Amino acid sequence: MVRSAARRIAKYKAKIDGDVHKNRYDATRDLAIASEDAYQPTAEILENAVKTAIDGTLAILLPYYIIFGKQVAKALQNHTTATAQQEIDTFHGIWETRGLVSATLDLVEAAVKLL
Repeated sequence: MVRSAARRIAKYKAKIDGDVHKNRYDATRDLAIASEDAYQPTAEILENAVKTAIDGTLAILLPYYIIFGKQVAKALQNHTTATAQQEIDTFHGIWETRGLVSATLDLVEAAVKLL
């Protein structure tokens, strides 16, 4: 069924109403803050571990190695050992294809596994 333009415009106006966004934000603000409070310390630890593991690597590549480190941590958190390793190997291949050094990726993986 095709919706009329007037109905679509009315729905759009209802979605972008500032009060609606404010109410949604107010309802989820405490949850978001609690989530960030829990996540940020572990993110800092992971990022420092990656940074230490790849000391001497070009600084411009650091964010990509950190992303890989976060992917490794997520795989270890969400899967059993065998499945996690398969997923990590997949991420390793992807980042190697994108131009990161395999040996450095191995260092990041080892550092994250020690956390």
